[in-house]
Amino acid sequence: MDLKRVLDIVEEEVVDGDEEELASPDAKRRRTLLNSSSMQEAIGAQYMQKHLPKLEPFLRRVVQEEVHNVLIRHIDSAHRLPLQLKTSSKRYKLQFQGNLPQTLFTGNRVEAENKQPLRIVLTDAVNNQLITSGPLSSMKVELLVLDGDFNADERLEHTEKEFSESIVFEREGKRPLLSGEVVIVLEKGVASVRDISFTDNSSWIRSRKFRLGARMSRASSIEERVQEAVSNPFLVKDHRGEVYKKHHPPALADDVWRLEKIGKDGVFHKKLADFGIHTVQDFLRNLVMDQYGLRGLLGSGMSNKMWESTVEHARECVLDDKLYSYCSGHGIILLFNCIHENIGVVVGSNCFSVNALTATQKVVRTSENTSFRTETSLSHEQRVDRS
Repeated sequence: MDLKRVLDIVEEEVVDGDEEELASPDAKRRRTLLNSSSMQEAIGAQYMQKHLPKLEPFLRRVVQEEVHNVLIRHIDSAHRLPLQLKTSSKRYKLQFQGNLPQTLFTGNRVEAENKQPLRIVLTDAVNNQLITSGPLSSMKVELLVLDGDFNADERLEHTEKEFSESIVFEREGKRPLLSGEVVIVLEKGVASVRDISFTDNSSWIRSRKFRLGARMSRASSIEERVQEAVSNPFLVKDHRGEVYKKHHPPALADDVWRLEKIGKDGVFHKKLADFGIHTVQDFLRNLVMDQYGLRGLLGSGMSNKMWESTVEHARECVLDDKLYSYCSGHGIILLFNCIHENIGVVVGSNCFSVNALTATQKVVRTSENTSFRTETSLSHEQRVDRS
């Protein structure tokens, strides 16, 4: 809006209050003089000075309207910009492939369950597709230790601040919690965690558990927001605790205290050792041949629930391929596996599995099997070649 228009409007607004003044002869003379350009400039200055108090509210209103319009346009564009940034800022994320075991030990290499390598992948956060090209697909990734309580509700997203605040550092006077290759490089969006281990247990933090975290290296200059990877929670125990670790599954040659609910040098361990039961194989043989006798040997100190847990663990054992035979003297040969389970019968030149026997044959087989179980030693056993 130009000055001439403003003056015209102001003149219209103030004319009502100055009608008498404008009707005077002097006023008429001034209006005549305004026709000359030189006089108009002088009179304009005098007019502005006289009517400035009445002009100021009008100008203030015009300025406010213009500023308001500019702010509206600015806010509208600024509102749309974060929406675009938000869409792109959460496009990428790091993920662990595979879960970590429930328990890890200090000094042991960190691996996924079933001794598989733990992998980290870079994916699109929207469609979960692997990112195999572009600068991000070959960036460095930093491995860190997180509090086990972080992301306890298993949210799909977290902020960079939340992740950073959950990082766990070593105790005073201790080495860094992770040792080894703590910075790895993505290759086509994939990297394997090959050589890291924990130097301290997790018992000293409130949750008593750690999580493994991975984020883009702080040395990398990237504009995109890449959400950090967070593993499942797990315990970390001192390496000396591994000496007493239960094996899953147990091996035939494992000491019997490797079974659940049987502690090394504990009461149950001593009772079994006194009865000549030293290994898991010994335990399974006695379980097959005299389950109630074995249960009675352990006594009332072992509850039924504990007994079931021990037996269930023992039955996880992977048996070897050895077969044994027992000759009855009635033309019948019983076949047994390595824990003395009867798995077959040889009658004459025919071999039958236990399930293939008739009811009559099973009666005979039961009688012969009882005879075998009453033997005080395995002196009559003969190894059978499966071939």
